This record gives sequence, C-alpha cells and structure tokens, in this order.
Amino acid sequence: MMDRMTNGMTKDGKLTATAQLDWLRLIRSENVGPIIFQQLMSRFGTAGAALAALPELARRGGRSRAIKLCSVAAAEAELAAAAAVGARPLASCEAAYPPCLAALPDPPPLIYVLGDVARLARPAVAIVGARNASASAIRYTRRLAGDLSGKGLLVVSGLARGIDTAAHKGALEFGANGGTVAVLAGGVDVVYPTENLGLYDAVSAQGAVVSEMPPGIRPQARHFPRRNRLISGLALGVIVIEAAERSGSLITARFALEQGREVFAVPGSPMDPRCRGSNRLIRQGATLIQDADEVVEIIDPMIQKPALWEDAVGCRQTDVGAAPQALESDRDRQRLISFLGPTAVGVDDLIRLSELTPAVVITILLELELAGRLDRHAGNRVSIS
Repeated sequence: MMDRMTNGMTKDGKLTATAQLDWLRLIRSENVGPIIFQQLMSRFGTAGAALAALPELARRGGRSRAIKLCSVAAAEAELAAAAAVGARPLASCEAAYPPCLAALPDPPPLIYVLGDVARLARPAVAIVGARNASASAIRYTRRLAGDLSGKGLLVVSGLARGIDTAAHKGALEFGANGGTVAVLAGGVDVVYPTENLGLYDAVSAQGAVVSEMPPGIRPQARHFPRRNRLISGLALGVIVIEAAERSGSLITARFALEQGREVFAVPGSPMDPRCRGSNRLIRQGATLIQDADEVVEIIDPMIQKPALWEDAVGCRQTDVGAAPQALESDRDRQRLISFLGPTAVGVDDLIRLSELTPAVVITILLELELAGRLDRHAGNRVSIS
C-alpha cells in the first residue's frame, strides 16, 4: 500500500477524528461518488487535501457555480446521529472494514454498522429473491440459509419481505455459526418494511445491520440499487431464489458479475412468473444449486485465496500517478471532450483515440464529473451531459 494513503491513521488501523471528519465530508460533497472518491484519494493522498482541491477541479471541468462541499457542522451532526443509535462508521481504509468489500476497486468509502462488526470479517454468501415468494421457496430459503450459516458462512440479505426475511430467519434459527447481516437502503436506524422490526432487532443483536446512507434517511427507490451493490460486494457469491424478469434481485446478480463474484440460481417452475428471471440466469451461465454443499464446493477455493482476505484492507485506490494539477492543458481537455457525446464510450477507447496518457484522461474525466457534466455507465464507460 502507498505510504501516502496511511495519513491520518492510528496504530490500530482506525482513522483519527480529524481524518474521519474529512473522509465523511469528502464523500458527502456534491458529485463525489465512490469512483471519484478513490481517484481523489489516489491523487491527493488525504481527504483534507482533496477537499481543498475540489473547487478548482470543478471549475476546470467547466462548472460555472461553486461546488457544494459538505460542511464540518453537517459531518459532525451525521457522526453524532450515528453515535446516538449505536452505529459505528467504518472507512474503507480501516482494519475492521469488510475485506471482501475492500477488495473492490471502488468500495463504498464509508459504511455504518450496527451490531457485531467482527462478523463482517467472515466469508459471506448473499441470498436474494422475490418479495412475494412462494411458501415452498420460503421454506427452502430458511433451510439453505441455516445450513450455510452452520458451515460458518455469513448470510447477507436486504431485510425485505419474502426471500430476504426467510434468509435472515434461517441463518438466525438454524445455524448461528456464521450469522447474518442485513443491508439497508435507508439509514442503519430506519427499518423497512416496518413489519420486520422484530427481525431487525434480532439481526442487530446477533449479527449486524449495514448501510452506506446517513442515519435517519428513509429509503427511496434510487437508494435500492446502491443497497444491492453493497449486498453483492459483501459476499463471495449471490444466490438468487425466485426472481421475476424485472427484479431487483437480477440487479444484484449483475453487480455480482461486475464485481467478479459467483452467481448461483435455484431453478423454479417454468409456469411461475416469479422464477423466470432466476431460470434465465441459469440459461446465461449462473451455477444451478440445490443445497448448501454445492455452494460451499465452489466458494471454498475462493476462501482459501489469502490475497482476497489478507491484503484487501487498507485503502485500495486506483493509482493514476499523483499527477500535478497542471498536468493536462486546455488543448488536452478539448481534445478529449471532442470524443465524448451522449453515447457511452469506454475509458480505454478514449485513451487510445485521444493519444493522451491514462493519468491525463482520468484527471480530465474527474474534473468533468465534479462539474456535473459526465455520466458513468457499467463497463467503465462514460458519456457527457
């Protein structure tokens, strides 16, 4: 790991209070998402230095009005709200941050955890599926989750009705060795659906509840894809049970594929529309599974890879060379912009077509995104607004 990434860290692998505040302010500032956050940290080394550079970077990207930075007061209020509900903030550079999540090139820079943080160090499998699940699927899920937990695997799901609820209950009731984690779309203290309040209490007491949203935030539709990405990111594999053709579970499966994780699917009746999405995953190459042993057979070799679990933690950043701010010229910027349009294009293609260095291209794209002019798409593709 780069020494400049360890600024603001204590000897026990935690951010200092000042560094934590800067870290939170940076990720809560306007137009800063996980990818931009990683690039800023790679370039400037500390969140404080990145915060100071944001206004000029956005201006060079073509922004006419000042970019909105998260204030110290707002960040302090968010941390106080987390402390009030007993939630612990974890930055992606801290030792307790989930190793599987830290292995991503663009992990959530900060998550909140309510419950047993140590559980997050265990190898995990996610279980997702229909909210209106059939009775047989619910019974099957509870037994599968219990068997997986009994084998020491952490069961991750989203606390939703149906399959999610069955997965959490099964892990708690039948096999607490691994335990279970609920990932929420809203704040870590906001239970949705409210009918799962009792289950939420059980999971937080015997496992953990995780969210990357500030405490107190109620879930909205746009939050659920981020929740789904977090579910797959915490796990070595995602099991899909009863997913319709257009289902959030399929979004989770897509994230899993993009993150290099295994995708499993349980076959269902071709007459049941709740199974069409999961059956299609099997046709597309997802691993058909029937019991926990079949999952473990595939997951176990991944667990044995020490690089995934021992070297993941520690601010994995995309190093673009810590280029000086004046590295790119106006001519370079205009040349790159000429290749951008409303149709998404790969970043590698932009580097090849523009004949600019990767560091220059990434810096210009960073400036455009901070200015609110760039949209990112799956497959490392971008388009200009």
